[in-house]
This record gives sequence, C-alpha cells and structure tokens, in this order.
Amino acid sequence: MKRINLARHTLKIYILLMAVFLLPACAGKGFDGAPPTLKIGLVAPFEGLHRPLGYEVLFAVKLALQERNASGGVNGYQVELVALNDFDEPAEAQTQARALIADPDVLGVVGHLSSATTLAAMPIYQEAKLALSVPWTIDATAMNIQKKGVVRVAADYADTSARLNTFSQEWGYNHRLNVAEVDLDSLPVELQALELTGEGVAAGETISALRRAGVSLPLLGQVDVGSPQPVQVANGAATGLIFVSPGPAPRDAPGTEAFMEAYQTLAGFSPGPRAVLAYDATNILLNAIEQAMFGSHQPTRSEVSALINQVQQQGLSGDIVFDQQGRRLNAPVWVYQIFEEEQQYPGELIAP
Repeated sequence: MKRINLARHTLKIYILLMAVFLLPACAGKGFDGAPPTLKIGLVAPFEGLHRPLGYEVLFAVKLALQERNASGGVNGYQVELVALNDFDEPAEAQTQARALIADPDVLGVVGHLSSATTLAAMPIYQEAKLALSVPWTIDATAMNIQKKGVVRVAADYADTSARLNTFSQEWGYNHRLNVAEVDLDSLPVELQALELTGEGVAAGETISALRRAGVSLPLLGQVDVGSPQPVQVANGAATGLIFVSPGPAPRDAPGTEAFMEAYQTLAGFSPGPRAVLAYDATNILLNAIEQAMFGSHQPTRSEVSALINQVQQQGLSGDIVFDQQGRRLNAPVWVYQIFEEEQQYPGELIAP
C-alpha cells in the first residue's frame, strides 16, 4: 500500500489556498506580469470634410496618454485609447457612443468636435454614466443643466459670442450683420462688417463668393469658422478674416515649447488650437479617473462621472476650474486674424 507524505501533501494544500486568496490582488494583470490597463474613448471625424480637425485632436490625445503612461500610468494602470470616427454627423456620433459604452473597460470619453454631434451622443453617455470631456465649443443652451459627468474645457457659444461682440465694438464695427441676413445686391450703407457662422468649409465658400461679388467689407467669424478649412477653400480670399477661438495657438500660450516639439514629432505637423484643448481635455479625464481610484481600486464609470467636474488643473490653455454643471469658469477666448503674408491658420493673435 502506497504511503502518503503528509508534510508534502499539507504544503501543496497550503500553496493552493494561498493562490486562491491572492488571485483578486492580481486582477487586471496579464499572466506575464504586465501592468493592468484601462481605456478611454475619443470620438471625432477621421473621414469626410472635417477629417483634418479629427486628426489634429487625435495626436493631442495620443500625446497626453503617451506622457501619462511613460510616467507610470494612472495609479499604475496603463491607459489605452479607443478612437472612433463619427464623420461629424449626429447619427454616426450616436452609433459610436453606443460602441464605446459596450466596452466595459472604457471609463470616459473625449469628444465630440461640434454641438450637433456632442448633443446627439450625450444622452447615451449619460444613461451609461460615462464621463465626457468636451474639447471644443458647443451650444450649452441646448443642454439640461442637471446633466452630470460632462465638462466643457472650451468656452461656450455664449462666451465666444460675447467676446466677438466686445471685440467688434472696440474696433468700431458697431453695425454688422450675419451674411445670411443680407442681400448682397443692396447692402446697407451703414454696414461696417459681415459676420460668418457655421463650419469652416461653408465659411470658405461664402468668403470666396463675397470676394467674387466685389464685397470688401471686413469679415468676422464665430468659433467654428476658425479652422484650416476657410483658408484652404477660399484660396487666398480669406485674407483679413477675423475670428474668435476658445483655444490658443500653442505659440501664444506660455510653457508650451515641450508640447509643440513632442506633438510635431508624433504627428508630423504643428498643433493648432484644437490640439491644445484636446490635450487639456484628456488630462482632465485622466485626473478624474485617478481621483476616483482609492488605492489600487479600479473605479467604476459612475465614480469617474461624479468626480470629473471637481478636477482642477493648470492646462496649456490656462487655469481650468469647472462649476457644478461642468462649465469652465472664466473660460478664455482668443481673437485671430488671417494675414496675406502667411495665409495659414490660425493666423496672428490680435486679442486679448
């Protein structure tokens, strides 16, 4: 009859029990000892007319993650990016929002790049308690102020409109009208400037049409007019265009030299105002995730969502503090002008 070595048998049982008890402490790590991971989402236009805007934002988000992961991640967790294309179309924005909430590892989202897409996707994120860090100006009047888990890193349309009004008065443009509200064949004699609204491609086409028609009045642009597209589409006719921007060109913000160099290396082109705000929006989200981590605890979506509007930081675009509705307090607005010598976006800073 075979004898059993009781000491060895007891040791095997002890080792097995220890492995079972220690298993939760290793959750999230691969069998090879790799660090645990979590994910954030980015939704922006990566195809279609607004593709350049999406890629400008993409490399800023990637840079923020690259830097955070290189410094140890978020409390030891490496952060992965899930980047999805919404074509800047509301229906597609909803589709991609649903794709993000279907992945349980996604703890928050940076996006979208227009009011229409942001507001279309927002109810989906809200229902899933998924935090949203919005990097560009949206129409906050369409938002329910009771919404939680949404922060707007950029000035709202009310802020950018107010800045454009103030600037116009300072420059003596007291009588101006929206282009859509005037008859080009009978412009009012007292008219001093025309105002453009809408997105960049349409603005570029309008600028070309105005100049072909011999209209030489100064042109003022709302926030979405400020993009590379009016310069490209108008093909030289955009000279003199003045527009408000919720973000600065990196060269016009202090302490951005390292950011500009790293971005250029990663993307192969220079960053613009959207890159600055996307970088800040990403770090806001990462900091919210970090604050929601208690020790090694991986937070839930609802925990991140509850904390994101409490995050405060000094970003590339300045001091960032939110109110209880996620609106950035004292959100800065810059004013740029396209000059003939460069014909490049965003042109030269002329205010503040």
